[in-house]
Amino acid sequence: MKHRIFYGSAPSFTDADRERFSRNGYECRTLMKDRRGRPVVISESKDPGFPVWKVEYSCPCVVFASCDEAMAFCQSCFAQ
Repeated sequence: MKHRIFYGSAPSFTDADRERFSRNGYECRTLMKDRRGRPVVISESKDPGFPVWKVEYSCPCVVFASCDEAMAFCQSCFAQ
């Protein structure tokens, strides 16, 4: 994940940005920001034999069995 420097107002994510974060067999479903303004990507696996949800932020990647578990994790860690 590349970090970019923006001059002026901070950018906000739109639905069109989700396509840029979909990669390596995962489809980005939700974009959030952490407390420092960095992107948090919630992705669903495209492989029907491996139905997991992945949360990527900063460097680590955390995998969950359901979307509800992934969203609960994000709300507890990244809610402002």
